Amino acid sequence: MGMASPAPSTHSTQSETQFIPQSDDEETLWTVIEITAERPKHYKVRWDGLDPDTGRPWVQSWVPKGDCTDDLRKVWKKKVKSKEAPKKVGKGAFVVWI
Repeated sequence: MGMASPAPSTHSTQSETQFIPQSDDEETLWTVIEITAERPKHYKVRWDGLDPDTGRPWVQSWVPKGDCTDDLRKVWKKKVKSKEAPKKVGKGAFVVWI
């Protein structure tokens, strides 16, 4: 009988989440419009530009958090925080994002 693998860690270290510029960035970086979702170690991003084969926007994909700039992360965290805050709608009614 085999042993079960431990559950993956949801804790990310700063080196996994902090963008660190590299010498070949001009050749290897792609422009991201926005972060659209989050997992413990990854962000789902919407890419800038169009796929030349289809003429449509590039398919969103999951990238390591460390591949996203601090500015992208700040905008994402602000967006998530604004969705979590209850919003007053009319008299005494609140909408909560679930």
